[in-house]
Amino acid sequence: MTRRGWMRAAPGVFSGWASGAGTDAWWGRRARASSSSASSSASRARVVARGEGEAPEGCVRRDVRGRVVRFCRARELRAVAALQAEAFYDPVMGRAVGFTPLDAPLRAYFELDVLGALRKKYAYAAMGRFAPLVMESEDGRLIGAIELSVQRDFEVMRALEDVRGSTRDDEYAYLSCMCVDEDFRGQRIATSLVRAGEKVAITWGFNLTTLHVYEENDAALRAYERCGYKVLDRPFRTPYDVVKNQRKLLMAKRVR
Repeated sequence: MTRRGWMRAAPGVFSGWASGAGTDAWWGRRARASSSSASSSASRARVVARGEGEAPEGCVRRDVRGRVVRFCRARELRAVAALQAEAFYDPVMGRAVGFTPLDAPLRAYFELDVLGALRKKYAYAAMGRFAPLVMESEDGRLIGAIELSVQRDFEVMRALEDVRGSTRDDEYAYLSCMCVDEDFRGQRIATSLVRAGEKVAITWGFNLTTLHVYEENDAALRAYERCGYKVLDRPFRTPYDVVKNQRKLLMAKRVR
């Protein structure tokens, strides 16, 4: 049986992300004051850009043990892909049966697919539209990862429109692909990753973060609820969800 990250995001690493957003009158929208939009964009460009195609550098957050959550470097994408593949790959015969000889090449292809998707998304890091965040252990090993991106999805925008009268042009901050190395579970690493993603979303000008989680994933659902996320919607089930007999929940949180 492969090692698995206890925190699993909804599928979408490879086929394009769905996204999430909020339910109450108080769920906020992205600040858009026209008088400050130009200066805000310029400021964000200065903060985010650290060279073409590169994410910003430096610590975003430290946990109680002093471990750092920081922006992933381009040279670390392969390690992040390996961590995500360990978390999200499902054996052909299911988890109960575990790995079979057929899984070895499929697992390798899966990881390559994850890596290819990460590299494509990383091109948007310097523009402040994608932030891959990682936590490293005291010895420098990558032990957790989460992605933050700027999204615009029809289903989510419709939910936002129903809730807060947003326009089709709005965008929202979306957390996804969170995973934690199994050797480090139970240490609130997922919480640190989520908090770090929220912090970056605030610097990008958002006051709302969204995510998807499977309803059947009790541990992840409870963790997100402890972080302050609320269930907003139960989106349409994709064919993949039907086959896997699972349902995604749309969750959101106001972060400022």
